[in-house]
Amino acid sequence: MKRRDVLLDRMERIGRSVAEHDGTLMLLALGSIGQETERLDDYSDLDFFLIVEDGHKARFIDRLDWLEVEPLHYQFQNTKDGHKIMYHDGIYGEFAVFEVHELATIAYTPGRVVWRRDEALDVFATPDLAIERHASSYYYEEALTNLYVGLLRERRGETLAGFELIQVAAVQNVLKAIGEQGDAFNPTRRVESRHPQMISFLLGGVLGYGRSGVAASAILRFIEERHVVNTTIKREIERLLET
Repeated sequence: MKRRDVLLDRMERIGRSVAEHDGTLMLLALGSIGQETERLDDYSDLDFFLIVEDGHKARFIDRLDWLEVEPLHYQFQNTKDGHKIMYHDGIYGEFAVFEVHELATIAYTPGRVVWRRDEALDVFATPDLAIERHASSYYYEEALTNLYVGLLRERRGETLAGFELIQVAAVQNVLKAIGEQGDAFNPTRRVESRHPQMISFLLGGVLGYGRSGVAASAILRFIEERHVVNTTIKREIERLLET
């Protein structure tokens, strides 16, 4: 069986297991196992929410018997809301459990309803809280400040801190600026397939530890071609690039 079929089958079996427990309302699949199953491939995993009645959350976080549709060989509670898990056959997953009253306070992408109790509302599949999105100019300005502060860290001798600001934070802000397509929470996801024109930018802006100065110069040039850069911050970035 292909991995995508295994993942879909595992999700459905978890749904049938959830249906047998009191207090459960809905199993919501997210990401590639959710509304974008055409993206499932050999490198996909399980990502889902379990929505339960108020007062039942702890039971489904503390006891994972509802997930034992196959033997669980690894589990790690990474947040107060859920776990990261791995089955005996290497199928990996991440999940969170939410009570109804919590849904209005979290942002998430719309999901696919795998299972729901008759009285559960389909509206749960769509978030109440929108994922914040700014204009492109906002992200370019964020990237410019990332470059400036990152170069300050570099000149102080904090090479790793400079790398993080320049080759990670600034690059991510540029990726956010180029459009709304892609992963709402992580702009680096699928950028090569959705925006292949950005590969040349990445080759110049992500050069590795110890090369943040050269990367910063490339990122600055990219921004200047698409955004009006304030002369003062440009001067100070270039001053740091020259020292």
